[in-house]
Amino acid sequence: MELCNITKVFDNGMHNAFTSIAWFRGLPYIAFRCGTAHDSADGRVLVLRGDREARRWLPVAMIWAGIDTRDPKLLVAPDGLYAYCFTHRTDTDEVRSGYVFSRDGDNWGPWTAVQNNWVYWRPEWFGDAAYVAAYHHTPYQSEGPVVLKRSGDARHWEDVCTLVDDERRQPNETALSLAPDGRMWVIVRSERGSELPLLGWASAPFTDWHFEELTIKLQGPYLWHVGQSLYLSGRWFQPSGLYNTAVFRMEEGRLVPQLVLPSAGDTSYMGAVPADPTDTSQAGRWWLSYYSAHENLALGFKNFAAIYLAEVKLD
Repeated sequence: MELCNITKVFDNGMHNAFTSIAWFRGLPYIAFRCGTAHDSADGRVLVLRGDREARRWLPVAMIWAGIDTRDPKLLVAPDGLYAYCFTHRTDTDEVRSGYVFSRDGDNWGPWTAVQNNWVYWRPEWFGDAAYVAAYHHTPYQSEGPVVLKRSGDARHWEDVCTLVDDERRQPNETALSLAPDGRMWVIVRSERGSELPLLGWASAPFTDWHFEELTIKLQGPYLWHVGQSLYLSGRWFQPSGLYNTAVFRMEEGRLVPQLVLPSAGDTSYMGAVPADPTDTSQAGRWWLSYYSAHENLALGFKNFAAIYLAEVKLD
């Protein structure tokens, strides 16, 4: 994997984090949280729309549900564009998942709550339905289990199965990807125990799962398929004690490093889309959104982070 270009998408001297990127109606969109700190009551979600070359980005929505609103994930569905996120009350440690919806990318509806005490972390549309791995949050206690949910309209959800239920591991953030052969893959963050993530896979109807523990620590995990190749990313904790946003490829059961993005400190929560999904000549080029504090750290501002877009060329 070759890093071709990197652009700073947004930096306003605050803590900007937790990205998602998607193509909608022929244009790229990026969503992220903006607040005074990693955890602060003023956290809001911003949605930016770019031009086709991703050179210029303009805001199209600001989402705030009255308290810290965080970790947005864009979901392109047949009826429009959803921005799923969750609220967090620091005084009671309660969470609530919900979404805002736009049919055209310009006009956005109100915040609509979906479920209390559950985080609908990264919904994806596969075929004729949306899927999400939601994790339970018990105030002041623990996280997990992680439950796979399905929806025919991206608004009303039903349980498919429990993915991981292990109090010692405390699973939470879980990303999904559908392989060309129809198998669904997941990567599950572990908050306790070994703190190593789980990689799982299952065939439809996605109720019989097989898991293995990965050998490296990744937080804010993401995974996606390019043809038969499976790529994974996250905040990589290196043996030296440093951590960066890094990309790996699964090869014969091993994670093979592909790229360490310019990053340090508070960083990760990547998204990935083709650089131009309509141009087959650009099939090997991808855009990776992520956040990092590395430039602000160099200036002595450890609590600030910016949003970046990396263009990469796959091997």
